Amino acid sequence: MRMNRLHRWWTAEMHKIKDLSPRQRVIYIWSYYKLWIISILSVIFLLSWGIHHYVTTNSDNWFFACFANIHADLGDGSEFWKDFASYAGYDLNEKNLVFNDQCYFDPEGKTAGNQYYQMLIAYMEAGALDVLIMEEDRLQAIGASGRLMDLESEQVRTIYKRYEDRLVYCKPLEEDYGKEYVPIGIDLSGTVLTGEDGAYIDGAVLGINALAPHPERVEIFLSYLFEKTE
Repeated sequence: MRMNRLHRWWTAEMHKIKDLSPRQRVIYIWSYYKLWIISILSVIFLLSWGIHHYVTTNSDNWFFACFANIHADLGDGSEFWKDFASYAGYDLNEKNLVFNDQCYFDPEGKTAGNQYYQMLIAYMEAGALDVLIMEEDRLQAIGASGRLMDLESEQVRTIYKRYEDRLVYCKPLEEDYGKEYVPIGIDLSGTVLTGEDGAYIDGAVLGINALAPHPERVEIFLSYLFEKTE
């Protein structure tokens, strides 16, 4: 049925432009479809860039975290970045530690054409990103799509047990997932990232990418966040 509608639309459009000059065809297509063209080209560019970045640098990363929707300086080269590298014992001459603090979007809002969102999804689906930190309701929206790890899985079972009293759940969009609610996040209340002096005044939750390349290093990062405030 959908293919039939697409075929009818295509036939109608070809009929409209068949008698137009080449210049008139370009003007017509750009006038009616420029938003689609820009969006498609942006997605192709971002996905290609993300995959290229993953292929060329992912094997050289110690850890990759994204801090979404903040204006604090937590990125590469920040004091926070340096302090964690020291805590974890990462030799930055050997591998990279990647902290992205330039990502702004609402997954429950309009994401079409949002370059930050498209870039994040490219990182996640390419298996480059380890963890995503953001507001609880927004992280739940990402988790519902299946892009965050079920914390009951064997890969992160120790994290599930250690932070059982801080679990954040979401309702999966897939009706046949097998669970009504899935643990996809760790509440970061009381850590250096939250509260009046933190990057997330109203609280934040950490989720693990379903395709995280270094799930075994997430516990080190969590320990750092909680221990730094003690």
